[in-house]
Amino acid sequence: MTFSRIRGNSSDEKMVHPNHIVYRKMEYLINQMLNNEDGVPIKTVKSFLSKIPSVFTGSDIVAWILRNVEVADLGDALHLAHLLASHGYIFQIDDHVLTVKNDGTFYRFQTPYFWPSNCWEPENTDYGMQIFC
Repeated sequence: MTFSRIRGNSSDEKMVHPNHIVYRKMEYLINQMLNNEDGVPIKTVKSFLSKIPSVFTGSDIVAWILRNVEVADLGDALHLAHLLASHGYIFQIDDHVLTVKNDGTFYRFQTPYFWPSNCWEPENTDYGMQIFC
């Protein structure tokens, strides 16, 4: 992977991922979705014998995108949701697919530590703990 170097005010050099501009735009959108008042409604749902905390449905996120982002139609809203999922900002809790369904399937927002802009190299134990906890 190719990284460019940016020189700051000090003698420190910072490595920057080539997709950093895209990541910054996606993270701005995710932060808007996480807003307590105007964001995607995050809830705890009851399952058969347990509760599933901090989830939202695919239809919730698609509806939010249609209301808050200038997209032409449902297809564009689904495409944007797919991009967020494929980059790892949201994930399905029941399956490990990188798409979003416009239905009652449950999703979660990824922890910011694991966002692509952090350029972390996952260890199997770190990534496994995040998925299975």
